[in-house]
Amino acid sequence: MDREGLHRFLLACVLVITGLVSLTAAATPTRVTIHVPSKSLSLMPYYFGKDKGFFAAEQIEPQLVMMAPPTAIAAMVAGELDFSSTTGAATSAIMRGLPIRRVFYVQSDPVHVLLGQPEIKSVHDLIGKAVGVTALTDAVGMSTSVILRAHGIEAGKVTLLAMQVTDNAIKSLTSRKIAATLLAPPYVEELEAKGYVKLAEARAFAPLSFIGLVSSQDTMKRAPQKLYGMIAALNRTMNYINNPANRKEVVEYVASYHKIDLPLAEKAMTAQMLGYSKDGTKPRAAVEKEIEIYRETLKIAKTFTPDDLEDMSWLRKVQGR
Repeated sequence: MDREGLHRFLLACVLVITGLVSLTAAATPTRVTIHVPSKSLSLMPYYFGKDKGFFAAEQIEPQLVMMAPPTAIAAMVAGELDFSSTTGAATSAIMRGLPIRRVFYVQSDPVHVLLGQPEIKSVHDLIGKAVGVTALTDAVGMSTSVILRAHGIEAGKVTLLAMQVTDNAIKSLTSRKIAATLLAPPYVEELEAKGYVKLAEARAFAPLSFIGLVSSQDTMKRAPQKLYGMIAALNRTMNYINNPANRKEVVEYVASYHKIDLPLAEKAMTAQMLGYSKDGTKPRAAVEKEIEIYRETLKIAKTFTPDDLEDMSWLRKVQGR
């Protein structure tokens, strides 16, 4: 081979290697850290979507991190987390001026239930007792406060204790350290079967958003590919879960994941399906109602619109692709 032929050969090798490196880089999923407050069925789409490969299909490798909602929101704004799934604590933060937005709704309606000890027969029986919430200013804390007010129970007559994460609330309830707590399926169905009492459903008193996807505005500008990939993956996941043809598979996943029997998993999923968003959005009127609940509870005079809380333009891009 002459010098010119050798040169062409080496150049071709370099191009091939460069192409392979580029393909490998393109095929490597982007690692994304996401806050989750529990493993309830409200959060199940994150776990199911990851296990089913829907995130990988969008070149996203989700790292699910459990922590208290307010702590997670602060970490996200500081750039220590990419996203949060808690839309409630995000709303409180937005109303305090933090630059974050809701960008996807996993739930459009709450399915949480205020669950009490076996001897607690009504919400009024909670007077003088302690009730566990994940945080005072997230959707769990807000819903609990609204439920108490709706039953004529003034602030201070019930002690609200911040449990940080759902697991802590469940342990406190079962060890009788608290009289009640607000929980989602399948924990409600599991504990109700053991004699704990359903006192009130959140949707009847406080139609708040609990779970979705929250992003800082900085991430929207700095890492749009992460945001787009996350929304696309959640959209894939929710379309699959909401399809009746996949119900049996999803129920079996719930039974396996939570180590509960199929009838209980089916009952829990029936309750949870009432809250899942069908298209990643929430009706504007419902968001406006949320805003008023937060403003009243947090005693905020400033007015807000749904546009101050959410940015659904990314979801429209995903669904229009």
